[in-house]
Amino acid sequence: MRSTASDVDKLDRLSEQVEAIAEELRAQRAARERWAELSHDLTPVLSAAMQKVSDELGEIDAEVSLAELGRLARHAAASAARLDALLVQLESLAQLGEELTRLAGPAMSALTERLAILDQKGYFSFARQGGVIADNVVTSFSEDDVRALGDNIVLILQTVKEMTQPEVMTMLRRTVTAQQADLPVTPPSTIGLLRQMREPEVRRGMARTLSMLRTLGEEQPSVAPKKGLS
Repeated sequence: MRSTASDVDKLDRLSEQVEAIAEELRAQRAARERWAELSHDLTPVLSAAMQKVSDELGEIDAEVSLAELGRLARHAAASAARLDALLVQLESLAQLGEELTRLAGPAMSALTERLAILDQKGYFSFARQGGVIADNVVTSFSEDDVRALGDNIVLILQTVKEMTQPEVMTMLRRTVTAQQADLPVTPPSTIGLLRQMREPEVRRGMARTLSMLRTLGEEQPSVAPKKGLS
């Protein structure tokens, strides 16, 4: 019998299928061999790891039970979404902290330089002495004195306002200057004093002095005590 072309094709396809099956079997055998080698290598590692876990669980067995660990695992699984959101917030806070740290460097340097300038100018010394003054004021006045100060604060401020007028300040400056001037060693005679009274400046000064004495001698209106004062 002669072989036809179709028979030859069938034989070729059969040979290809057999070769494919053989190749698959060889691949499976190689995979099994690799897995066997991996299992052989991992067995000591896994044994050591399991022993370590067993030892650790044995140490905490007196304090934590497996039921508690199970509840903790279930609670952690149920709170996974919240834990993820919390981790995102922590990451954002960490980024914010890094940014603030980066920006705080120049700001702290400028603040330190400014504080050094203020210290050189004496601001801190003035503040310390101001605290001493405030302490002396507080310890020198009683509660009644403070109450009386509050009752007359408007009059005091009006008096200070009038005293700071340019005319009053000029008169005070002239008075201080006259006090600091050198007086003659020999007192002036009566004729000399009368001669000085003819000067316009002396007459104006005497007029102001008499006006001030008249004002001081006027009767002051009686002020009725306020209710609630002791």
